Amino acid sequence: MSLALEISVGLLLIVTCVYCIVLGRKLEKLRDGQMELLATIERFDEASRRAEQNLSAMQGAGAALNRDLGAAESRANALIDELSVMVNAGDDIAGRIEAAVRDVRAAGSRVNRLAS
Repeated sequence: MSLALEISVGLLLIVTCVYCIVLGRKLEKLRDGQMELLATIERFDEASRRAEQNLSAMQGAGAALNRDLGAAESRANALIDELSVMVNAGDDIAGRIEAAVRDVRAAGSRVNRLAS
């Protein structure tokens, strides 16, 4: 009976050792996977930081462009106003010239009638 008990305990010890070896290999694979996961997380973290920096740079560039466009718009509006004043002045001058030409023609036709 004691021999059977010793054999049973021996077999259980062998099974336990085999299970420990299998479990050790699985734990090793798990640790390797954990290291890969940590490396992936570090790369993702670095990519996130670069994206934040690029986003900040893009926001700064956008703000600068917005200021530049605002200044260009202001200059364009000032030129539009100035050109509008010039066109109105040109229209007034053209009107006066037309009136002067009419007066000269009318005077010329009166002179021609008087001369004939």
